[in-house]
Amino acid sequence: MKSKKIVALLLAGCMVMSIAACNANKRTDDDTDRTEESQTEETEDTKETEEPTEKTEKSEESTTTTTTSEETEATQASRAAYTGKVIDFEDMHFFVNGKKYTLGTTTLQEMIDDGVPFKESDIKYASEKIKKNTQSFNGFGIELDKFWSPQVYVMNLSDSEKPMSECVIYRIYMPSIDDHYQNNANLSFDFPYDITMDELVANAGEPKEGDKDHYDGDDGYYTDTYNYKQKSEKYLGSREYSFEYKKGEISKIVISYIP
Repeated sequence: MKSKKIVALLLAGCMVMSIAACNANKRTDDDTDRTEESQTEETEDTKETEEPTEKTEKSEESTTTTTTSEETEATQASRAAYTGKVIDFEDMHFFVNGKKYTLGTTTLQEMIDDGVPFKESDIKYASEKIKKNTQSFNGFGIELDKFWSPQVYVMNLSDSEKPMSECVIYRIYMPSIDDHYQNNANLSFDFPYDITMDELVANAGEPKEGDKDHYDGDDGYYTDTYNYKQKSEKYLGSREYSFEYKKGEISKIVISYIP
C-alpha cells in the first residue's frame, strides 16, 4: 500500500513539473513574440520618423539651392546693367527708390514732393533764395542711414533770383561708399555703385590724359581717380563723372552737369 502511494505521489509530482515547464516555455515563447513585435513596431516607428527627416533635409537643400540661384541671378542682373553706357553726358541721372532724377532737369521740389528722405537740418534751407546762374554752396543730404547722407546740389539756371527748392539738381555727391556698401539699395545708377576699375575702363575707356590720377600715401594707402569730362556749352565748366578708388575699392562717385 505504502509503495503504491509513493508511486502515485511521484507521478503527480512529475505531472506538476511538466505542466510548470510547459507554462514556462509558453511564457518564454510569448515574451519572445512580444519582444519581436515590439522591435518590429520600434523599427516601423523609426522608419516613420526617419522618412520626414529625409524629406525635410531634401526640402532644406532645395530651398538653399533656390535661394542661392535667386541671389546669383539677382547679382548677375545687377552687374549686367552696365552693359549699356556708364558715361552718358546727354542723360546724366540717378535713381532714388526706383524713380529716375535727371541732372539739369529735376528740381529739388520734385524730390521733396516724392518723399525723398532729406536731412531735416539741410532741407529747412530749401526756401532760401540764390542768385541767377548760381550754384548752391551747401548740399542737401539724403539719409540712407544714420551716419551716411550722400548729397545733391542745386543750380539756378534762370535769369532771376529764386528759392533753391525751385532750382534744378545739377550734382550728386556720394562719398565713403566703401564703408556703406549695404546701404545703397535706395540710391542707384544704371551701373553698379561698386563698379570696379576694370569694369569702368572696359565700358567707358581710359580717361583722357590728365583726367586720371594716382596717389600714394603712407602705410600702403593709395587712391586712383578716373574723371570723364565734356566741356559745357552755355556756362564755364564741364559735365563730369568722377570715380575714386581707395586701394582698389570704390570709395566715391560724383556726377555733375553744367549746361
